[in-house]
Amino acid sequence: MACIPDPSGALRLLGSMYLCSPSREALAGWMSLLADDACGFLEELTGALNGIEAGSDVILEDLQWDYARLFIGPYKLPCPPWESVYTSQGKLMMQNSADDARRAYAEFGLAVGDPSVMPDHIGAELNFLALVYERSHEDLEGPSEYIRVGDAFLDDHLMKWVPQFTADMELAAETPLYKALARTTRKTLDLLSA
Repeated sequence: MACIPDPSGALRLLGSMYLCSPSREALAGWMSLLADDACGFLEELTGALNGIEAGSDVILEDLQWDYARLFIGPYKLPCPPWESVYTSQGKLMMQNSADDARRAYAEFGLAVGDPSVMPDHIGAELNFLALVYERSHEDLEGPSEYIRVGDAFLDDHLMKWVPQFTADMELAAETPLYKALARTTRKTLDLLSA
């Protein structure tokens, strides 16, 4: 099995892919981030991105449509990207899990900077986890506290809903990129929680 010596880069990349609609600039940025994958952990995602003809308007439109259909609308979303929808009894947005995520960020001195992004959006949660693990590698005196916070957030939030979310996403995605993103997200979180 592939290694993840510092998972923050992979988590940051994954978070970005859920928060940003695919554009030529986004695709180039993701490829740049994947170049840092020294142990080949993200090879399926790299293969999917390498398979995209970035100059093709048709392929770019297909990716943008798949992204919108999966995460934005206008129709019923096959895999809503919010924890609340997967964990609340009424399958509604902005429930307890959103408040809990917001509190976890605040305890860490953070907040979601974009008012259009809910605190329990998968991209926000992955970015928070990336930051926590990044700080654990930077702090030589107390990395275990950061790891404790990251592991608790992983167990209390992401692992409660992302396995089902990524299964729904993998079934609903029409492009290889979003199928690979679903599998890579699930694999990454499974390795981190093991």
